[in-house]
Amino acid sequence: LYMSILASTHRAMRLQRRINEEGAETREQVEALIDEAVAKLEASNAATTPIVGLRYELQNILAPEILYSFETFNGVDRAIPSAAYASEEVELETDDDDKFRSTLMNDYESVQSQLSSGDVFSSSASSSAHVRSPLPYLNLKKDALETVSSAKGWLGNVETNEEKKAETEEPTADSFGYYPDNADDDVNAAIRHYQMINMVKSVLIREKMGFSVLSLKSTVPGAGRGVFVDGTAVAGSLVTFFPGDIWPKEYLSNAAFSTSIFKDDNNFQLSIRYDDILIDSRKAAYTVLNDVKSNPWAVGHIVNHPPRDVVPNCRTVAINFTEKMGLEASGLDRYVPNTYAKEPMLTGPKALDRDMVTMHGFGLVTARDVTNEELFYDYRLSPGNGPYPDWYHPIDEESLKNRWWEEEDSD
Repeated sequence: LYMSILASTHRAMRLQRRINEEGAETREQVEALIDEAVAKLEASNAATTPIVGLRYELQNILAPEILYSFETFNGVDRAIPSAAYASEEVELETDDDDKFRSTLMNDYESVQSQLSSGDVFSSSASSSAHVRSPLPYLNLKKDALETVSSAKGWLGNVETNEEKKAETEEPTADSFGYYPDNADDDVNAAIRHYQMINMVKSVLIREKMGFSVLSLKSTVPGAGRGVFVDGTAVAGSLVTFFPGDIWPKEYLSNAAFSTSIFKDDNNFQLSIRYDDILIDSRKAAYTVLNDVKSNPWAVGHIVNHPPRDVVPNCRTVAINFTEKMGLEASGLDRYVPNTYAKEPMLTGPKALDRDMVTMHGFGLVTARDVTNEELFYDYRLSPGNGPYPDWYHPIDEESLKNRWWEEEDSD
């Protein structure tokens, strides 16, 4: 909690410095602001503040960031005509089609420029061994842009990588992690259309916030889809939300009931907060396909656990959507990607919240600056539920034991 508050405080200071000063920030400036953030927390006695107080402070820090992201989503949605979400008709008016084409083709040219420039190689070099090269993401994004642009007839005679793969006999996933060979032409045309909308949204959000997120094929072999930062999210940035049903903990105390409801979690999409509130993302969509529940960052449930040579670049954070945020009054509650499976009881977790919580949620914040790379967080799977999957490995054994209250062997 302390480190999350420190990262968020440091992030706010960096963003304020960018507003007040021109030019790129230096490493020395970033490090100096870390010292200032630590001093600010020490002055507020954060290190000795009870856990309940720290959690409340973190929610107060996250609230403006959530509001800003929701306002940005709303502004972007206003730029997307409602006809674009039609389930049966995917043809757009000429002006709208030209706007989408211009947005994505400009982005395509930018990606090509980055790939052909030496800057992309030098930018991947860092004093931190944890920072990953942007090349895998940029190549994936290039393929994805080619795929949707080709489907729209915007690329002329350019042969895309997906078309080259289509020449093989074995069905393969495209750059979105989608298998076009498993669907007919009409379904594929609709899917490409919605993928195009999502990529346009990502560009528009990135232009406003400096980054967005995209769901593409994971860089981890066999992992299916993954989630990528498009642009640069500085350390402490909220980057995804976990969609799905929220189960207050008072309904989970019955072991037989919990086992019957939650026994099937093959994709590891059941998440639990520090206060034992459970988020069930098993039925949540992988791709935003409508304009009703259209939070484009509600993809936390498909962020992967890191492979063995990779350090997680984000961490989980509990989110409380509160009455004082004014989401319903402003029409921004449509971006809250959760509903209660059962309403909290009067004696449940809401009774302990300082503010009136309208919905409990869950998200991911960056643990460091993340630029054009895949997101990974530590799943911290319970050690008591049988053998781990082959792809899983514990990141922090001590943290794992603390999380699941596992006692050390007496031997």
